[in-house]
Amino acid sequence: MLAEEDLTGTWRLVAHYYLEHDGAVSEGPLGDHADGLLIYHEDGYMAASLMRTAPPAGGDGSPPAAYLGSVDDYLGYSGRWRLRGNTVMHYVIIGSQPRVVGTEQVREVTLDDGVLRLTRHLGGPHDFVVMDWRRAEPASAG
Repeated sequence: MLAEEDLTGTWRLVAHYYLEHDGAVSEGPLGDHADGLLIYHEDGYMAASLMRTAPPAGGDGSPPAAYLGSVDDYLGYSGRWRLRGNTVMHYVIIGSQPRVVGTEQVREVTLDDGVLRLTRHLGGPHDFVVMDWRRAEPASAG
């Protein structure tokens, strides 16, 4: 069973995708090359920031000519966190999207071979959204 110490620290996003009950995988909401940081502090606070790193492609594979980014290209929130068994709860205090402020975001959590996987059941056009994380390299001094 996971312990809070297993999650404490800083994690870097390595994959963000949709997963269906039949095992099918498709591009996640921030594209194939999303980037992000997830921080679980031992004092019970957390922060998550995820962003699209490439603009969505137009019909010919290139970004739209007037692309300047949008609110759908970034998701960030922070608040408190707690681990219960194989579930981590994020209690959102502030966020880039007002609809998540004041909510409890529940994720199934696994840690296998250095990969922290957070899975959220959607119940919409996709069954799950999955985020895979690896421990971030230590920040260099100076």
